[in-house]
Amino acid sequence: MSAPTVTPVVAGVSGSAASLRAVETAAREAGTRGLPLRLVHALRYRHGVIDQARSAGGLLREARDIALATAPGLWTTVELIEGDPVTGLLRLSRRAALTVIGDGSLDGHVCLPREATAVQVAARAYGAVQVVRGEAAPVGPVLAGISGPASAAPVLEHAFAAAAAQGVDLHVVHAGESTHRLRALADVIASRAYACGVVARLDVVSGDPVAVLRRRSRDASLVVVGARGELPYHGLLGSVTQTLLHHARGPVVVVRAPRTAPMRRVAELAGLT
Repeated sequence: MSAPTVTPVVAGVSGSAASLRAVETAAREAGTRGLPLRLVHALRYRHGVIDQARSAGGLLREARDIALATAPGLWTTVELIEGDPVTGLLRLSRRAALTVIGDGSLDGHVCLPREATAVQVAARAYGAVQVVRGEAAPVGPVLAGISGPASAAPVLEHAFAAAAAQGVDLHVVHAGESTHRLRALADVIASRAYACGVVARLDVVSGDPVAVLRRRSRDASLVVVGARGELPYHGLLGSVTQTLLHHARGPVVVVRAPRTAPMRRVAELAGLT
């Protein structure tokens, strides 16, 4: 029987506590979406490669067991990829519905280590990336950060789906002035909330968006943000997203619009033009 050709959820496996939580998260996401799960471990060949391969095989078998315990019956494949984990995960992200990885203890650093695998993949992946912590996430709402109309559509799509799947409220935060477009955004949120059966609210707040979202993220079960606000270009992360990757207590999803989608089209998808 051949493997399904549909887009998978990809999870990076390293053996850390955060990585194993990432496997659980990826399995739940794949099960909810009706997608296969692809578990991958990067192997850099050095002296003692046979021992390395055996260890990697053990990690992948453990990850597969965790995935199937989380989502029984889930179509799950395991794969060893050669070389740098960032390079391998970026390649796989081209066809992934979602890439899920552990955070590599980002909050244990004084400054965000930009060379870290989680940061590099979140910044450069071709689709959505979920960065998972080693500790359990807080019990709270999904938090979505919106910087403007152009970045709203993909962030809201993911945030509403997550809130509906978890059965929690959605808090959408915009730091800035209230405008006609933001009033239109509030209407879009209300309409989508009704359709999804999610209790959602839009808070337009004053002050530095980095400080506002960092503070509110402390009680969020999941944070959803764009890669770079109104400039979601491949390979960049904005200051808000960098701060949340560093300091949010729970998992963070970094989403971006498809690279081929014009900015005007993204706004249209959000119902803002």
